[in-house]
Amino acid sequence: MAGDSLGGQRRELPAEEITRQWARGIVLAAALGLAYFIAADFSVRLLVEPEGVAVFWPAAGISSGLLIALGPRARWPVLAGVILATVATHLIIKDPLWAGVALGVCNAAEALVTAGLVQHYFGVGFNLVRLRYVLGLLAAAIVATVVSGIGGAATYRLMQGPSAPMLDTFEHWFASDFVGIIAVAPLVIGLAAIVRRPSPRSEVIEGTLSLVALALMTGFIILLPRGLWETVFPITWLFPILAWLGARYRPAFSGAGAFVVSITIVFTTILGKGHFGDPSLPITDRVLGAQAGILVVAFSAYVLAALFAERRESARKLSQSYMMLERERDNKLMNIEAIAAAIAHEVKQPLAAIVINGKAALRFLERSPPDHDEVRANLNSMVKDGFRTSEVFDGIRALFRKVDDGANQVDLNEIILATLQSLREEFLDHKIETRSKLTSGLPPVEGHKGQLQEVISNLIHNAVDAMDATIDRRRILRVTTDVHGDDAIKLTVEDSGPGIDANKLEGIFGAFITTKSQGMGLGLAICRMIIEKHKGQITASSDGKNGALFRVVLPIKSTENGVTHA
Repeated sequence: MAGDSLGGQRRELPAEEITRQWARGIVLAAALGLAYFIAADFSVRLLVEPEGVAVFWPAAGISSGLLIALGPRARWPVLAGVILATVATHLIIKDPLWAGVALGVCNAAEALVTAGLVQHYFGVGFNLVRLRYVLGLLAAAIVATVVSGIGGAATYRLMQGPSAPMLDTFEHWFASDFVGIIAVAPLVIGLAAIVRRPSPRSEVIEGTLSLVALALMTGFIILLPRGLWETVFPITWLFPILAWLGARYRPAFSGAGAFVVSITIVFTTILGKGHFGDPSLPITDRVLGAQAGILVVAFSAYVLAALFAERRESARKLSQSYMMLERERDNKLMNIEAIAAAIAHEVKQPLAAIVINGKAALRFLERSPPDHDEVRANLNSMVKDGFRTSEVFDGIRALFRKVDDGANQVDLNEIILATLQSLREEFLDHKIETRSKLTSGLPPVEGHKGQLQEVISNLIHNAVDAMDATIDRRRILRVTTDVHGDDAIKLTVEDSGPGIDANKLEGIFGAFITTKSQGMGLGLAICRMIIEKHKGQITASSDGKNGALFRVVLPIKSTENGVTHA
């Protein structure tokens, strides 16, 4: 077996992987074959005597639904399981081996055509969440059962001779297989979707109770005296429960509801109970009425499920649009109303650093003799902070411009070290221990140096402010950088403060949202704007007790071999 194509060559899979694929295929074929055999044997045992008419063939829904749910990779295991199960079924009822093989091929072709049409027009991951998907499955089932019905009718004619009229055999085959696909395949598809993404326990419990109510209601109305059926069509009483299933739950529950009604109708028809089993009616009329009832209920359930699924999807998209509008509103508020506050917020930090360094320089001058080296270092820091104040104005001006300018190759480690150096006196005043773990040789990121410096400075200042409330443990600030995947750099800033309340964590990057009593709620909002403008991501996490961790991921732009990572 060949693997994926890479660079124009085919990559061979390891022998162990090939063995695992074969093993999975064999297990799938055996499981599907067993399920198909049980369903087929069930249908054979419930043939209406003496005519031998099948009300419906659920095995067709199992094979078609499973092939739709699993996709093209399951094609050969499913087809093999269907053919083997069909052969076994017909050998048990003493049919010739060649007839079992021919009918197995017809059943396999039926599943293949149904799934192939659905996947061709609607893609993989099919589910009944659109009305056109319901109609598409209906059309695919019609085409597939016509194809398989022709083959099945021809096989029975060759096996039984003139006693098996081809038209009658085709009609019985088409009706029973079509009803089987419509009644069972959506249930299989829905269950596969639930396996991939499990439903909440509350939904499962409530949905199961609704299915029990539907089963009880179905049994009640089918067993009503015939006189009531002639004055009103009681099966319509099921629609409120079907509508409830479609409105409240995922399509799998509507599929289960249609199956519950279908199997109830089948049993009452075969056992001669209720409306569909009325012995005063000819058997062909009883079967036709049962099949019509199954189709009406199943199709109605799927249409309701699809319509409500579309409504839920529209509501989800509307909610996302509303959130985007809120974010856009926040951005506009910052652009228009908050720009002055933003400038004050950002300039306050370098000015505070200048004051701290100035006070430190005075203390060193008051020593006897004066410590000129320390004074010189503090004065140099003041000069740097003065230049940084100018960079703050440039960065904010660039941030609120629509035209992107000032982007350069930026060494993130260099910015972090410079920021930590400029704040060393503040760390001493607040009794904070800094632990930096900066990965050497990090590739540069493309961006605005002043803006990225403001992000780092903001995050560190927030950590310092948060740890002011820490009195029962050491105040530790951790700053780390590392490569994130193949195309990004990760920066983390972690403090040992009291953490962030879970209720405030989700909106921590919103405008005018702050956890500080004197905060303006702009620092993290500006950080978010800057990082998003650099096509990166910023996130926060905290258990609300043991500090907070902010993570920034910035993309690397590489021109090596003409490949760009952005």
